[in-house]
Amino acid sequence: MSQENVEIVRQAARAWESGDLDRVRELTSDDLVTYRDQPDGATRHGMEGFLEMTLDWIEGFDEWSGTTEEVIDAGDRVLARFHQSARGEASGVPVEEDWWFVYAVEDGKIARVEMYRSRAEALEAVGLSE
Repeated sequence: MSQENVEIVRQAARAWESGDLDRVRELTSDDLVTYRDQPDGATRHGMEGFLEMTLDWIEGFDEWSGTTEEVIDAGDRVLARFHQSARGEASGVPVEEDWWFVYAVEDGKIARVEMYRSRAEALEAVGLSE
């Protein structure tokens, strides 16, 4: 099952990166839970909550883009390294950084997404260590 979950996450990442929100919706549960560890420990519900959190995340950036660079089978969950590139809207300062996402897949759909600043934090969230 875990390889199937990895493939579901890869498909969702490709759909997200190409702007195919309909496909992303097909691959996510209606009661999707999205959690962001930093800066505020926020939790949102449903696809609208995920999109709201994303808009909040990229606020203040110009030329924002993001790609999933690595997907890891973590047993009952999937870890993915997400690389973002942007430029500060006010400062013009370039930003290049990685975030780690932890996905829970249930019944063939992404049911939960958790966002962490580091690989170590993501691994800890799934009960693993480096």
